[in-house]
Amino acid sequence: MTVFTVARQLGSRGDWIAEQVASKLGYELVDRRLVEEIASITDTSPEEVERYDEKGEGQFKFFLKKLLVPEVAPGTFPLSAAAYAPEFGLEFSYVREHNTSSATYLDRGTYQLLITTLVQDYGQTGKVVIVGRASQVVLAGHRNVCHVKIVAPIEERVECVIEHRDVDREQAHKLVEQHDQWRQSYLRNFHNADWNNPLLYDLTINTGKMAPEAAVDLLVNHAVNAS
Repeated sequence: MTVFTVARQLGSRGDWIAEQVASKLGYELVDRRLVEEIASITDTSPEEVERYDEKGEGQFKFFLKKLLVPEVAPGTFPLSAAAYAPEFGLEFSYVREHNTSSATYLDRGTYQLLITTLVQDYGQTGKVVIVGRASQVVLAGHRNVCHVKIVAPIEERVECVIEHRDVDREQAHKLVEQHDQWRQSYLRNFHNADWNNPLLYDLTINTGKMAPEAAVDLLVNHAVNAS
């Protein structure tokens, strides 16, 4: 059972490739669903998690600040009851006792543990395509996992962003640069890893050289032959 992790540059068509691979193979696509699970556990909106979960330390602190309530110490945020579901199997060392009308809180380290645990759980099920969320690091060394990186020339990425978002060329350039910085910061701050380290990946696909459709066929064929 093959598992794919897909790291992608903004505008490289990596999300589309991941979706198509999952669809053609009948695999589960783990992207938005992971965001929704984390939102449920942390009792916040999927939009908030999606906005900040792949950005660096500075954005993460801003995310925490938006979740704080007045009586809570800095660096903590509320958990919903979903966090205590037995399938997560987590031990929260920072949980405090509260009465039934109070929220429960944990720190940044435990939140990161939660994300990592979810990725690991999906990786163990097989037949999944996991997009982003440092999955190339979390599942490094796991058998039957193929780590894929999708890149493209910057001008092609800019054109793709212009095509799919309501922005001009200057704004598209800024978005591309910001996303590159966010992904690099996320891996560095949370996993002490370099997003550009080629050893994190089994395969790097440049969609400026290989059509996205051909990339899909390549990955599908790999999964079929590996099974």
